Amino acid sequence: RKACAALVRRGELLPVGAPFYPGLTPMPRWQYGHAVTRDPATGAPDHGLPKDKEREIVLPVPEPGPNEAVVYVLASEVNFNDIWAITGIPVSPFENHDLDHQVTGSGGVALVASIGSEVKREGRIKVGDLVTVYSGQSDLLSPLAARDPMYAGFSIQGYETDTGSHQQFLLVQGPQLHPLPPDLTLEAAGSYVLNLGTVVRALFTTLGIVSGRTIFVEGAATGTGFEALKSAARNGLAAVGLVSSEERARFVVANGAVGALDRRDPRWAGIFTPVPGSATDIAAWERAGEPLLEAMRAQTGGRLADYAVSHAGQESFPRSFQLLAEHGTLTFYGATSGYWFSFVGKPGTASPEEMLRRARLRAGEAVLLYYGVGPGVGDGSIGTGELLDPVGLEAIEAVRAAGGRLVVATMSDAQREFVQSLGFGDAVRGVVSLEEIRRKEGADFDWPRALPAMPDAKRETGRFKESVRQFQDRTMKPFGSAIGRWLRSGDNPRGYPDLIIERAGHDALAASTSLVKPFTGRVVYCEPMQGRRYTFYAPQVWMRQRRIIMPTATIAGTHLCNAYEVARMNDMIAAGQLEVSAPTVVPWQDLPKAHQAMWDNTHAGANYVVNHALPRTGLRSRDELFQEWGARR
Repeated sequence: RKACAALVRRGELLPVGAPFYPGLTPMPRWQYGHAVTRDPATGAPDHGLPKDKEREIVLPVPEPGPNEAVVYVLASEVNFNDIWAITGIPVSPFENHDLDHQVTGSGGVALVASIGSEVKREGRIKVGDLVTVYSGQSDLLSPLAARDPMYAGFSIQGYETDTGSHQQFLLVQGPQLHPLPPDLTLEAAGSYVLNLGTVVRALFTTLGIVSGRTIFVEGAATGTGFEALKSAARNGLAAVGLVSSEERARFVVANGAVGALDRRDPRWAGIFTPVPGSATDIAAWERAGEPLLEAMRAQTGGRLADYAVSHAGQESFPRSFQLLAEHGTLTFYGATSGYWFSFVGKPGTASPEEMLRRARLRAGEAVLLYYGVGPGVGDGSIGTGELLDPVGLEAIEAVRAAGGRLVVATMSDAQREFVQSLGFGDAVRGVVSLEEIRRKEGADFDWPRALPAMPDAKRETGRFKESVRQFQDRTMKPFGSAIGRWLRSGDNPRGYPDLIIERAGHDALAASTSLVKPFTGRVVYCEPMQGRRYTFYAPQVWMRQRRIIMPTATIAGTHLCNAYEVARMNDMIAAGQLEVSAPTVVPWQDLPKAHQAMWDNTHAGANYVVNHALPRTGLRSRDELFQEWGARR
């Protein structure tokens, strides 16, 4: 404290809340921030509960590069990215850098303090501008940025980068800065971009919602769930929300929902569980959900959900999928209660050719096909299965006709030799036998019948992370290496398949969703899936925005919006299509308490923002801010 006081006296550190007039106030050398740190004795990340591990630190003020700016943060968003960074669940942000601290925070409202040469040359942003701060960063020079910046080394500031907005001065890329929508308070302008931006991408990009249809939203009374429900209702959808009390049910109906399902209702209070493994138990699990489906139909004129928005995790996800109507789509962007996702397949079939058309397979794309599994062929066990796989052979022909670069994965050496004997030539780049991988790797290779059960990430964090590592090391690395050697190219050095043709007769979905190319990858099924359980690791789908396309349903991972979608979102706010909810404002010193409330799920507001330097709430412009600062001095 004495050292900080000395820095303040010399003008090298600003007190929290101090006025800062860009171009007039000298830039300090040091700043305050909220962070999780490494253990000084061991150097290991010191993760844990926010109330125990989050602390205020002093760190250097950065300088901008050519495409960057430094902003003075007035208020910053409080969200679950902070929680994941502080707890290190599911992944520690320290894996991305060697610093001794990780400042959290994704987005906010700020004054532009300094800009780099290229930002100045562009002329869109200048020193002194009042801006909202979008938290997405990407490789601005990547060719993939022309398709979607999220495909070009995308990361969310505060969790996947080494710094975040819960500090006084933040280094950002030029595209992160946007003008404020009209008539927002400054605290509201600092609260909405990540939460509402995630919802905007989920609804308008990933789902492509159409007015007049139905949507089911988990966790619909708070946070992103509330924003999703309210935004869907404003855009003409019949929205039903999953809530945890009668009071919250009334709240979501008052905000535009046509109905609500209280997960604590005695009729279905015990049904929100992962899907069990045996056929008998799966059938009983599905029957237990029928009252929930009937309650949904009763509130929507007899319809199930055309769309579902999920973020509550492994306990709610399976029922949200069950609530989908035929040809419905579920999107998700989080997993609060756990990452081991399961669902029961739905009826329906389609030809491989039709599924490749739906997945928009392009000539030259890399494809992986599992051969030798499915009804009447085998169960996906290594070294088993019949030689003749009619659906597999039809899929090979469909990929060849579409011009895909195909690799086939067989269960046995005998199946591999059979496929190689059929004379497909260059249409099949390679054939990989799981039996051969087992023979080479021995006990170091596992091909599980489903994603292995995972310990609770909150209560047994170490064991949870070890289970993830074991799956990667013992399943994905050997299998991915065997597949990748046939599909590597100049623009795909790891040999990720662009598309994987999965099979209903086994559950390798966890492997497929880990292996298929991030952001653009598709996993497709063509056979009947009803009555079978499928499992996958949630972050591989949501954080990498992969898609699972089935004959009569789709699961689509989604994430934060891109910079263009922020600009479009601000237009929609100005036009009244979207609404920014009034945030809960947290004092700077109470940020760890707010994070702990989010971890404990005892928070009540939809949006939270931590105050850095706003002299009072309700201000709406830079002039008002400067006047208030001046009056207080």
